[in-house]
Amino acid sequence: MSLDDMIDLGKACGRELSQAEAARLREVGSRLNLRDDDALWPLLAAMEYQRIYYEALPKKIAAASRTIMDGMAAAAERETAAAQARLTDSLVREAEYLASKIQYGRLVPLWLLALICLLAYGSLMLWAGFRIDAGQDMPLAAVLHMPSGWLICGLCLVGGVFCGGVAAKEFGEAEKGWWKKGGIAIFFIMVGTLLFSLSLSRL
Repeated sequence: MSLDDMIDLGKACGRELSQAEAARLREVGSRLNLRDDDALWPLLAAMEYQRIYYEALPKKIAAASRTIMDGMAAAAERETAAAQARLTDSLVREAEYLASKIQYGRLVPLWLLALICLLAYGSLMLWAGFRIDAGQDMPLAAVLHMPSGWLICGLCLVGGVFCGGVAAKEFGEAEKGWWKKGGIAIFFIMVGTLLFSLSLSRL
């Protein structure tokens, strides 16, 4: 068997041997004084195959590791983006919920109270101006017979019903502070009922 046949490791390695690898195998054989038909050539060829295989193994491991790490990094980026999207959606929903609670739970009663105070102030100014201009003694309860008086009564009752509905909703959701809105509702309803009864008693 010839030396070229013994060092034909291309089939085993999956590629043609380089000139440096073939020269190394021949050099090892010459140092060992092997003849072309020596029985040690197959063993030497097997050892050379193992050396070539293990020299290429770190590169293969590095390439596989890079592929795995790239896949893990891409998956982590996707999960991070998805988590950020979920967090953003959750924050937006929570902000909208809190904004709606602030708007309907606090601002609307305050707006109603401000409107009632404005109407009451206008009615008192109108009563004072009429009393000064006419020079007659006009009772303060006459303010309730004005259209603004009826509007004040209606706004008080509407505010009471609204605050009562908000308090009932918060009570059903087991939220804290529902009793404050319930107290405001009772106050609005009592004031509206009192003003309404006073305006009817004067008719």
